[in-house]
Amino acid sequence: MIDEAIEFATKAHAGQFRKGTKRPYIVHPIEVADIVATMTQDEEIISAAVLHDTIEDCREVTEDILKEKFGERVASMVALESEDKSKSWEERKGATIIRLKNAPRPIQMIGLADKLSNMRDIDRDYPAEGENLWKRFRMQSKSAIAWYYRGVQEALEQDFAGVEAYEEYCRLVEKNFGSDIEPFI
Repeated sequence: MIDEAIEFATKAHAGQFRKGTKRPYIVHPIEVADIVATMTQDEEIISAAVLHDTIEDCREVTEDILKEKFGERVASMVALESEDKSKSWEERKGATIIRLKNAPRPIQMIGLADKLSNMRDIDRDYPAEGENLWKRFRMQSKSAIAWYYRGVQEALEQDFAGVEAYEEYCRLVEKNFGSDIEPFI
């Protein structure tokens, strides 16, 4: 099932690149699945991790299509991890923070892995690009991005403290944003 999910996601994300880079987008969902695989061996959760951005970022992919190809559970996990792009950035990110705090553990694992992968990208690119890095994001604001990633950190702390992926995430948030909480909103 995981190989089928990788094949499906590779086709769905064909021609997409990570924000502000020439890295093919598919490297992100594969990394997310690899991170999730450190927390569970459940093939459906790992497959949902590979597919986590397909509904949100690929026009031709719907929850029904995923249900038909991968089953109800996988499709449901992907749908729960997807943001409503019709809402503002602040609304979407605020909803994600709230959702992750109370979500079922598989959704939390996928969310943590997704944000850890993003933080790894930030950590890799920030030293080279400096403050220009933030221009690749919709909000173009380091304080806004920091608010979001710290909110995710706080939302997952109770359930993931001590889990290596979470601890790495915390180290990267601290390294790239510092420990001072800057007001965003």
